[in-house]
Amino acid sequence: MVITGAYSGLGAALTKAALKKGYKLALGGKDFAKLEAFCNELGQPGDVVAVACDVTQQMDCFTLIEEAVKMFGRVDVLINNAGVLKNSPINKITPDELWDAFETNVFGVVFCCQAALNVMKKQNSGLILNIGSTTVIDYKPNHVSYGASKSAVVGLTGNLRKELEGTGITACVFSPGGMKTNLFRDTPDKDLSGYMEPSFVAEKIMGYIEAPIKDWHVVLRRPAAQK
Repeated sequence: MVITGAYSGLGAALTKAALKKGYKLALGGKDFAKLEAFCNELGQPGDVVAVACDVTQQMDCFTLIEEAVKMFGRVDVLINNAGVLKNSPINKITPDELWDAFETNVFGVVFCCQAALNVMKKQNSGLILNIGSTTVIDYKPNHVSYGASKSAVVGLTGNLRKELEGTGITACVFSPGGMKTNLFRDTPDKDLSGYMEPSFVAEKIMGYIEAPIKDWHVVLRRPAAQK
């Protein structure tokens, strides 16, 4: 299994949940020092390989997959988890903010998919799971750049599924609601008490991977949003 954005938030929770399930992991992270420290804390060197990976850089994405194959021989699951969030009303969105959202949340997903499919097509099997967001259906103020980028992720996943029909490879997108992660570091006063724990979301995602359902776009709203 390959996980991007692996050393914090949902990525860290997914890593721990996957290890409990017995997966061998190639973990990508932009800050290699933090990634290495996280992997050392896990204490399972034979089951985990850390790879410096800025998903906005296509070659980094290909290197991540190559290292996974070198270490474990194959890639059965890719989780495109790396993402960025900035909250701005539309009149305050800068070109840099918009570009950053799409470069990480969309381009990075495409690059990692390209790299993984080179391997999965030779295997005639594989699962690509992209992380979306409930902002694609539960619209919110100040989420234009983030919501637009995550909507693109849902769209590209649907189109990718069609492209992969008959190959033994499938693609899906899992859209969780608000989580207690550092995505909200730009708004430190935000009340996250009603938000989900990343470990809870990770368990739901792992359950989907272990026993896929027919729906290819799975939405997981936080309990407070369901009332």
